[in-house]
Amino acid sequence: MSDTINGPAPGGQQAARFIAVQPREIKEAAFRSLCAAGADPLEAQEGALAVLRAEAEAHAGLQLLEELLNADWTTPTRPTAAKDASWLGGTLREIACADQPALRTALQLLDLAADAPDGEVTVTRTSQACIPGLLWNDLVLRRTAFLGRRIVIATTHDGAAPGNEDTTNYLTVRNGVLSATQSPASEPITALIPQTLEHGTVVVALPEPVHTNPETTNVPPKALKMGEKEWQSMYQMSRKYLVPDA
Repeated sequence: MSDTINGPAPGGQQAARFIAVQPREIKEAAFRSLCAAGADPLEAQEGALAVLRAEAEAHAGLQLLEELLNADWTTPTRPTAAKDASWLGGTLREIACADQPALRTALQLLDLAADAPDGEVTVTRTSQACIPGLLWNDLVLRRTAFLGRRIVIATTHDGAAPGNEDTTNYLTVRNGVLSATQSPASEPITALIPQTLEHGTVVVALPEPVHTNPETTNVPPKALKMGEKEWQSMYQMSRKYLVPDA
């Protein structure tokens, strides 16, 4: 950590203070915090990378970390409860994930969607999890590059649109950049959205090839300007768990 920067403060209030924090420190603090809560190291690593991206792109690292920690991490990890559903378009699996952390559910959805024969559309969906949008930003970008296939995330929220109507948000990667929209991604995808559920999430792995260098999906190793209070809160969370390396 280094430079302290004072930001403008309206109404004569005390100026906001920012400090320069190295990306590895943010990632390590998030990793330790998730491990302390009960996440396994692989889950904690995925969550930490998402927290780092949320801070780098939206100054929302602490917000995402708190959302990820706000779960019952004491429940033992169980095998993914997935069942096949009938669908002519390819492989469709539904998972039951009641009461488990949203991070764990998101990773399960992605892992199942990636487990498909070449050239086949694979879909996984759940109606039992409210997964933070900031988490998907990192997971979708990195997994798309790793798999070399297009991934589409569709989430529906009951009564969230003007007029108390349902709304569906889509997230995918186009030309190496995240693309978010409320427009239908494609007819086969929209047919799979659980229209009557409050927080339905659908993950679609398409056979369409995507050529993105995985190295370009990493957050650059340059110091980030972070609110001093936010960093102190994140750092204190991390002190609950001590590990040799993160």
